[in-house]
Amino acid sequence: MKSIELGESKYQELTIKGVMNKNKKVESDIDLLISTDLQNQNLSSSLSSMRFKIPFLGIYSACAGFTEGLIVASSLINKNDENIIVTTSSHNLVSEKQFRYPVEYGAIRKKVNTCTSTGSISVLLSKNKSNIRVESSTVGSVYSMYNDTNNMGAAMAYSACETIKKHLIDTGRDEKYYDLILTGDLGIYGIKILKECYKKKYKNTLDNVIDSGSIFYNKKNVYAGASGPLCLPLILFDHILPLKKYNKILIVGTGSLHSVLSTNLNLNIPSISHAVSLEVSY
Repeated sequence: MKSIELGESKYQELTIKGVMNKNKKVESDIDLLISTDLQNQNLSSSLSSMRFKIPFLGIYSACAGFTEGLIVASSLINKNDENIIVTTSSHNLVSEKQFRYPVEYGAIRKKVNTCTSTGSISVLLSKNKSNIRVESSTVGSVYSMYNDTNNMGAAMAYSACETIKKHLIDTGRDEKYYDLILTGDLGIYGIKILKECYKKKYKNTLDNVIDSGSIFYNKKNVYAGASGPLCLPLILFDHILPLKKYNKILIVGTGSLHSVLSTNLNLNIPSISHAVSLEVSY
């Protein structure tokens, strides 16, 4: 493509077409397209949606966008809206240019930096029974306790802690109810902070939590791991589910809601986490 921004929108177009083809659907079968990305004003989502004659909702929760999309879609499905596509994407070069420095600039990066994942993923939600069911969800609140944009894992850890606890309280469950709690992109440092924070505040341990960004790369020397809204769904569908060992999974999208403007104003980073409970049969 002529630009990295257009390249990312092409990723979305390919996965939207792919999920329709896989489920033998055409555009007229899809009642709604919900999409999110990290570009300014959700540009990638807007450009990709132009290629389809499908009603469109653009949403934003930064890297928690995928779980937000699932919550919105599953809440809207009824006798009239039967098929809803949720799409997310991110692009390393776009995010570096937008939130930090262009890669070509050659800026020295810190060990706590994460590396934005590149690609797109689309899922189809419907009333038809399948091996994955959205059982319940918890919408998170915004917290702001940290101001280093290099260390987004630390900024998002507290919101993940609070959303997980709120979900367990609302559903009357304990930490051992889920076979797996899968967070989005806290990175290798953020996941440690989450566990320490939860233990200190709620006097219990999260022994069944794994962070998608921490295991995204095979090599351990890719900074603090991966980031971006793509991390959680890609690890979920391409790594976790093929293991066929987890039946009750709580996915927790983690989002750093800062912008260039908030950073220039020296504001603390607003962060949010949304949780979705999945029941899986194999």
